[in-house]
Formats: sequence, structure tokens, C-alpha cells
Amino acid sequence: MERIIIIGGGLAAVSAAKTLRTEGFEGTVTVLSEEGQFPYDRPPLSKAVLQGTADAQSTCLLNAEAAQNLGIDLQLNQRVEAIDRDAHVVRLSSGASLPYDRLLIATGSRARMLDGPFAGKANVFYLRTIADAERLRAQMVPGKRLLSIGAGWIGLEVAATARKSGMEAVVVELADRLCARSLPKDVGVALADVHRGNGTVIHLNTSIVTVGGDDRVESVTLSNGETLLVDMVVVGIGAIANDAIAREAGLETGNGIIVDEFLRTSDPLIFAAGDVAAMRVGGGQPTRMESWANAQDQAAAAARNMLGKREPYAINTWFWSDQYDLNIQMIGDNQPAGGTLLVRKGEGKSFTRFSAIGDRLVGAICFGAPRDMAIVRRLMSKGYAVTDDSLITAPDLRKLL
Repeated sequence: MERIIIIGGGLAAVSAAKTLRTEGFEGTVTVLSEEGQFPYDRPPLSKAVLQGTADAQSTCLLNAEAAQNLGIDLQLNQRVEAIDRDAHVVRLSSGASLPYDRLLIATGSRARMLDGPFAGKANVFYLRTIADAERLRAQMVPGKRLLSIGAGWIGLEVAATARKSGMEAVVVELADRLCARSLPKDVGVALADVHRGNGTVIHLNTSIVTVGGDDRVESVTLSNGETLLVDMVVVGIGAIANDAIAREAGLETGNGIIVDEFLRTSDPLIFAAGDVAAMRVGGGQPTRMESWANAQDQAAAAARNMLGKREPYAINTWFWSDQYDLNIQMIGDNQPAGGTLLVRKGEGKSFTRFSAIGDRLVGAICFGAPRDMAIVRRLMSKGYAVTDDSLITAPDLRKLL
């Protein structure tokens, strides 16, 4: 009986384990999760869990009964200390060693942390785990002021949830727009308008100069000269791949674990998937995608390739975020060099923004228009040719299929 070990306890780990079984693998599947919770979905952490409408049970991806029914050996509170590639074993913090025939690393990523005056303060929070969300929720009191450092997806979702919970919310961002790494400027402006319309104060092109308070952050002075009194701080300045276990094992790494199009690492018996994997296709730069959809699909592809399928994987770029009552979805390349932009107006302030290179549709952002995304994905998969302005003028996008 062959033995496959999966290191990690998130969506990618669960997706891979389930895929191994649906593909007919009858050997041993062991999932080693560092957390004490059963694997859970992370997107609700900044929204439903913070609002108190979801908990560990409702966000669970794989409980004990489901694992048993699938024949998955799910082990919680198990930290993998090392991978011994010569002996084909993983060594655990408990002192035990487990042998493997193939190994999948799905360790995800962790929050990038601030040092200096923010380090060790009782009211400074990061949001990566359900425990983080529960600690944060306990401090979210109506009338209090939350400071979000960073205007990325996490920072904005938490700010929106804070406003919906009756708190004041202030966002401070070094860049000149929201979600600068992933959103074009015009969409960033539209998103800022939504936040400001809901009472969130946003400071762009702004840094924090001084921090007041001893055990807690009580105030901050901004580079624009303004001083803010704050009750709690949420830091959302990006994530770092949890690739140390691979690097220490001598695998190739670089902003993640380097894998090929089959999700293989530099060791043919070891694969990686999800937020920790940086996929290189041909001689191009490795791409690490942090999204729910990619973690699920990439891990499933890795599982099939661990079974010898040899199916090249194409990165799933579909991403979404919910802020206030706004749903934003995006896919593909939305800032193509030399590309063409087409904007289809929807109801109110909603729109769908298409990107094309030549006559090829390469990306789209559905801003408050979630129903458009299903159609966009089908158009892109069918190779829809942009030869006129039908994407803007068609009464119903489905007609273009």
C-alpha cells in the first residue's frame, strides 16, 4: 500500500486528500495539520466569523466523520519539523517519524508582521486563523475606532465589517490606491468611493510616523500631520509563504516553493500546492497565487499528478471579495500592457470592466455585477473574439455565448 502524506490543514490539503480518494487511490492518505481545529474555510474569517454569524463548525471543510468515511488519517496539532528526503520520512515535533512514498506540501502562508512600536501590543491584530478572528471579534465594540494598516483585501474587508458592526474605521495605505497590487487605478477609485460612502475614512499616500501608548496602541500620527486616537489596530500588509520546511529540506524556493506545471518540486516525490506554491512554466518567472479558487484547483491537480496523471495545470486567477453589500470578482489579466479596456455599465454604480489584447479577451472585473462573471468565464474559455463593442452594448451578455 502506497503512503501519501499531506503537510497542511487548509483548503489545499483537504482538496488534495479528497481528490486522491475520488481518483481511486486506495493507499494511506495522512493529513498533518498544525492547528487544533478541523480544517476550515478562510474567506469567512474577515466577514461572517467577525460578525458572529459563522463559527468553526459552519466553516469546517473536513470533520472527523467525513475524514473517517473517506479513509483519511487526519491528525491535528501535528507540526512537521523536518523532511528527510533520503529516508523518505517526515519528522514531527512529537518525536515521531512517518514514512511517505509521495509528499504534498500545502502549508499556505502567514501574515506579514510589523515590528517596532507595533510589536507585542495587546490591541494589534493579524487575521489568518479562526483563533485570530475570534480574538478580534471579542474586541469589536460599537463606537470604538479601528485602524486598518494596509488597504489590501483583508484590511478592507475587516474595515467594512467594523463599520457594519457600528465601529469607526480608518484605513491608512502607503500606495496611491486601494489594493494597488491587484486592482487598476480606476477600479481602486471606485472601491474607495464605496468605502467612503459607508463612512470609512481612507488615507492614501500616507505612512505612520509615530505611535503613542505603552502596552497598547493609543494613538498614531500620520505623515499628513493628523493624529488619530485608536482603540484597536488590524495589520493587513500582505502574506509570506510558509516555505521554510521545504527550504530546510533542500528544495528549490523563492517567494514560495518552486514547482513545475505538474506541481512537482525539485524532488520528483514531493509536490506543493496552494498559497505556498510558486509555479514556473517554461523559463518564465514563478507565479504564486493567493486565492481560494487556485488553492482548491491546484491541490486537486497536484493530487492527480501524484498518481501519475501528468496533467499540466493552468493557474486559476478567479478571485472575489465581499465588502459591505458589494461583491467584486476578477479574473485574468486586468492591467495588460498595450491592451484595450471596455466598460459595461450596470445598475447604480456597478460595472463590468473587460480587458483585451488585440481581439482576445484576457481579463475582467465584475464590480457589483456578480452574475456577469459566470458568463465572462465561459466567454474566455471559448476564446471569444472582441471584434466590436458588443461586450458593452449587448442587452444580455448571455447572447454572446
